[in-house]
Amino acid sequence: MPSLRVLIETGAVCRSLRAKTLAYQPVVGDDAVAASFYENAGLEGPFWCAHTQAIQGPDGKIASAENCHSACGRDCCEPA
Repeated sequence: MPSLRVLIETGAVCRSLRAKTLAYQPVVGDDAVAASFYENAGLEGPFWCAHTQAIQGPDGKIASAENCHSACGRDCCEPA
């Protein structure tokens, strides 16, 4: 599964979705090292919304990789 950073950059999830892993995901040139890191880091929370600075988005629903994308019908979603 791609990292949260990649999902945000490609517009797969809302650009306001945040997780602790964004602070320490390495930028590396070696695909094997990156794959190993992302496999271990995964898309684990806790997640929060950059707009509200809380676990809920502007619409009052919980922020997560599964819930924060335009296909879920959330009006607050802003893909990159």
